[in-house]
Amino acid sequence: MNHKWNEIKKQENIRVLAAIGLTALLLFLISVAGTLQNGKQTPAPALKEAPVKKAKAGGESVPDKAEIPLTEADKEFLDSLTSYFDSGDLEGAARLIDSYGLTFTEFPIMYDGTVLSKEMTGTKGMVFLKPTTVFYGEFEGGLPQGQCTALQVITLDEGKRYDYSYGTWSQGRMNGSGASGYNYYDGAIGDINKKSAKEGNFKNDLMEGEVIYTTTNASGETAKWDFQTADGVIVPDDRWIQENDDEGKVIYKRMADQDENHAYTLSESGIKEDRWKNFIEFSTD
Repeated sequence: MNHKWNEIKKQENIRVLAAIGLTALLLFLISVAGTLQNGKQTPAPALKEAPVKKAKAGGESVPDKAEIPLTEADKEFLDSLTSYFDSGDLEGAARLIDSYGLTFTEFPIMYDGTVLSKEMTGTKGMVFLKPTTVFYGEFEGGLPQGQCTALQVITLDEGKRYDYSYGTWSQGRMNGSGASGYNYYDGAIGDINKKSAKEGNFKNDLMEGEVIYTTTNASGETAKWDFQTADGVIVPDDRWIQENDDEGKVIYKRMADQDENHAYTLSESGIKEDRWKNFIEFSTD
């Protein structure tokens, strides 16, 4: 009796296992059939990639994140400032900068005539280091390279003035012929000079060789000197007079060329300073 029961139980187990095996095979065949299409294996679905920004319909490009949006007033200001630089009217450029009041807060920024951007990749245009300091001309790698003009507008107790430097630049520094100086366009009354200009050759922002120095006072009187310099420091010659001032301190004096009424005077320490240099360095610090 027990033997017969065991046989029945054994046969039932075999039938169950066979049913399970057939079911698994059927599921496998169904899955394989689902991946086949027209005799070819259907590739597994690819992972979705992040969407890539493309040009808008009609060819209009999507603005770069570095681009700074411009209002109509901003565009008019930048184009007008470009015109002043192109015509060499630095006073006009200074007055425009002072009156407009640039509101951008991220610097440096570059305007290439079309776009204002935080990326200075253009080869010609205008770079603002801050709202009142701008460089205009040729650039390479974000630095002045070639012919360039720098302008800085300053408001002082004695009046408003602009400092300037223009000429040949290399790797962000003045290297070659050029000039640097200042001009009070409002104010400057009394004994201070209204204009000052240093012209000559520059080497890494310092003047080298002969320098022509010209000043104009509030009364319109102009005086001119020619100095010799090395690394931005005056090299005295026999035209310099050494004497003592009213306090007994040593001073050095040079009379203006063809004008005995104007003298350029320096202290003993002042004559050793590298004061003959580019007024406006290109620095993003």
